[in-house]
Amino acid sequence: MANGQMVKYGQFGRRELNWNLGSYDTIRGLTIYAKEAVFGMIIVHDDKGKPVSEKVPVPPSSQSGHDTKLKTAHTYKVELNYPTEYLVSISGCIGDLDGFFCVKSLTIHSNVRQYGPYGTEDGGRFMTPLTGVKIVGFFGRQGSYLDAIGVNIIPFQTKVPVGPFGTSGGQQWDDGTYSTVRELIIHSGMVIDCIQVVYDNEGKRILGEKHGTAGGQENKVTLAYPDEFLLSVWGYYGQVGDMVVIRSLGFQSNKRMIGPFGVESGEKFQSSSTCGKIIGFYGRSDKYLSSIGAYLDK
Repeated sequence: MANGQMVKYGQFGRRELNWNLGSYDTIRGLTIYAKEAVFGMIIVHDDKGKPVSEKVPVPPSSQSGHDTKLKTAHTYKVELNYPTEYLVSISGCIGDLDGFFCVKSLTIHSNVRQYGPYGTEDGGRFMTPLTGVKIVGFFGRQGSYLDAIGVNIIPFQTKVPVGPFGTSGGQQWDDGTYSTVRELIIHSGMVIDCIQVVYDNEGKRILGEKHGTAGGQENKVTLAYPDEFLLSVWGYYGQVGDMVVIRSLGFQSNKRMIGPFGVESGEKFQSSSTCGKIIGFYGRSDKYLSSIGAYLDK
């Protein structure tokens, strides 16, 4: 699911770092000790399918004061529904308590729900990004209180493929991904002979390659860029002679239905219109279009 290298975000609280639990595949759960502030944490990571529990280390100079405060703390357990639930963000407050600058409250955000806040909501607020990332580890500073916290995050892949729809005939092709789709050029008769797409790459028109043989009637669809974009592709594939090919194509934008082009005969297919914007196409082709899939920007 994840795409890109791990990066550090934060830390929030005191500047000095004295612990870093590194990064793992995901986070399975946390135990948070808090009352008027956050006193400490135990974090359960996932390491190749196995849970690994690690306690935020307390420096020797803070051990006695930390242990005393820990006895008065409330214990909060956050157990995520592994493997479908994962952490996306943390938020909270930092401020002064008894002459210590520390994390006074902590809220945990997963892709499913919010946990907390734990501690006292008082002081300056902080928050890590809510979308596009997964938390895979923590770092910070621990004293008598949790003095600072930061997260190791991995950006999520936004290019999500759907399909392909059709058959395995012909040669594979892949247009890649762009900002959006600006224009469709479809040649069709009894089948979809050819498709060619004009993309947008940060304001520049990019003409993709032709896939299939340019025969039949040319149908040119120009989207109302930049306000109109594609949400879904649908159509039929079926037997023509000794080949199974795409027989018709249609599209749904955020403003209208486009098509169908070709003959609606055979097996119907349709991608969801609620999963994101189409930013690219891929598939297979020979003399005709054999299959088609799309990349979504979720």
